Amino acid sequence: MKTKIVALAAVTGLLFAACQSSSTTTGENKNANAAQQASKTENIAFVVAKNYFVNNTLTKLDSPKIETAEKFNAAFGMAATMGKDGKPTEIDFNKQYVIALVLPETDLATNIEPLSLQKAENGDIKFNYKVVAGEKQSYKIRPNLAIVVDKANNGNVVLNEVK
Repeated sequence: MKTKIVALAAVTGLLFAACQSSSTTTGENKNANAAQQASKTENIAFVVAKNYFVNNTLTKLDSPKIETAEKFNAAFGMAATMGKDGKPTEIDFNKQYVIALVLPETDLATNIEPLSLQKAENGDIKFNYKVVAGEKQSYKIRPNLAIVVDKANNGNVVLNEVK
């Protein structure tokens, strides 16, 4: 009789342990699935277009996504400077497109800092940026930023200012 009770206790203990390890594994799987769902965005590489200025004829951009040289040249002009980094960034509109941001005219020293470019699960391209306003100046500027993106990363562009 004692051996039956000991055997029954051992079997019960094994079943209890098996149930506990199964629920732990399920909990780990739930955490892994939650982490996968939280990271449904994919980072996209980009290059900041340097040595361009906003044309004074531009009132506003129709869209932040510029896919042709004609539309880009209507909005921006080249501003070559002396030195090794003085040439404007080359843009091949056959393989690339531009995401541009032009802010209203201001007399504050203002920079637009690119933070990240991400492709969401729904296919949207989300451009995260930060605007940093500095000291008052004696002249006005049109703060702007243009980034160059490979056309392999195509989608609807969504601008997101991070405060």
